[in-house]
Amino acid sequence: MIHFAGLTLPLLVATTMMLVIQTAQSKLDEDVYETKHVAMVFRHADRAPDPVELFPTDPHYESEFFPYGLGGLTNRGKMREYGLGVFLREKYDEFLGPLYRPKAVFARSTDYARTKMCLQLVLSGLYPPRDEQVWNKNLPWQPIPTVYEAPKRDWLMIPEECPEYLHEHNKIQCAMSKELKGYDEFLEKLTSLTGKDMTGHNLTEVYNLYHILTAETHLNLPIADWAKDYYPHGKILEVTNKWYEMFSKTNRMRRLNGGKLLRQIINHMDAKIAGGDKTYNVSLFSGHETNVAAVLQVLGIYYPHVPAYSSAVIIELKRNVDSNEYFVEVIYRRGIPNDHQSLPIPGCDTICPYDKFVGLLEHVTPTTEELACDKDAPYETNEVEHVC
Repeated sequence: MIHFAGLTLPLLVATTMMLVIQTAQSKLDEDVYETKHVAMVFRHADRAPDPVELFPTDPHYESEFFPYGLGGLTNRGKMREYGLGVFLREKYDEFLGPLYRPKAVFARSTDYARTKMCLQLVLSGLYPPRDEQVWNKNLPWQPIPTVYEAPKRDWLMIPEECPEYLHEHNKIQCAMSKELKGYDEFLEKLTSLTGKDMTGHNLTEVYNLYHILTAETHLNLPIADWAKDYYPHGKILEVTNKWYEMFSKTNRMRRLNGGKLLRQIINHMDAKIAGGDKTYNVSLFSGHETNVAAVLQVLGIYYPHVPAYSSAVIIELKRNVDSNEYFVEVIYRRGIPNDHQSLPIPGCDTICPYDKFVGLLEHVTPTTEELACDKDAPYETNEVEHVC
């Protein structure tokens, strides 16, 4: 064994490596970045069950879930989503500045009452009126405009409305048919337990079952005794996770799904870098857990789970003040619990050079043709029955 001043060779090598790592980390820590754009795709918060989720044996099958109504945002959910806006304000206060500036904010939601309400709640926490924008000293709120598309035309956030995406989904369902047959016995059992047909390899009814049980649990309502054997962990979650896997299984599906949101965000960041007059500082997309999952899948950082109420993917554009180079940092806020962490995309560091970020994701970024939705595409809505 070779010794250097009391150090063995392996220990000397390990010590040297640690010094190299610490030096590199110190260099990273010394770099000074300024935020240039913040994009966030987030899920609505706690809600009452949706009509499509109801099943005959549910203890609350006849409930109208007063005062929220079916699918309605609950008070607990309002507080949670408002807190998401406050989180953004605290994290980016210096970048945002004290006042709301109309041309600096892009705010879009899906055309659902709960997602439109959640967008307003996030904006309320993000931009409380200050100074000359205070118009009512008893109301710490100001109106901020938002946009949305009707579901049948919302190809940015609801891919299921595009025949082309459904065609790709049907192909995957067919390709996975042998694997999905392994769930047949469980699906038949759920059909008997719920009084609702749970069979079918698109797994959508099990997905709906998971979400109604989640909604009722967050309302502190008792769920059916049999459900406790499979929820919140167990077979119902396993099948639901399989549903999400099928949701963006291929790169083609990712381009037609979360890739469209990624393209929109990249467009906003490109405009910011180019320095045009009409550039946004903040881009907000208020949607569903499917949107959060789709963006995570496009970024290559999704892991099997159901994105929780008020979960969010934040994509931050940074500029190195010394080199004038641009970088991206991806942050995932889990919602429940409301912690957050930076996640490196595959092939890059946590602070990723912007051009490298765009290049690494080129294969899941849609072309101009893929951004459009051909509603007249010659695909049958029930083609899966003919192909499989």
